[in-house]
Amino acid sequence: MSVAIARTSGLTLSPAAWAVSSQLGQILPYADCGGGTAWTVFAAFVATALAVAGAVLSWRGHQSTESRSALFISKVGILLGFGFAFALFLQGAATLLLNPCLR
Repeated sequence: MSVAIARTSGLTLSPAAWAVSSQLGQILPYADCGGGTAWTVFAAFVATALAVAGAVLSWRGHQSTESRSALFISKVGILLGFGFAFALFLQGAATLLLNPCLR
């Protein structure tokens, strides 16, 4: 994997995981209620893992010998990645507490 892709993965992978998780959070509770499964919880925590992976990849792409703009992009990617991971973790915790059949 190139350093440029690793550097920007926190900026792209984490918001994409959040967007997909938000859409699945609207769709999957109906399947969870009908089938008695926990796909919503699974989707939320997989998205959390993807957001953390994006942040870690941005951290690994952070090299001190690069230009200041490249360092800034990687630091913003790290911050955004962990911020989205925290939001996704809270969304997953909420799906554990709420009954999907009460919609």
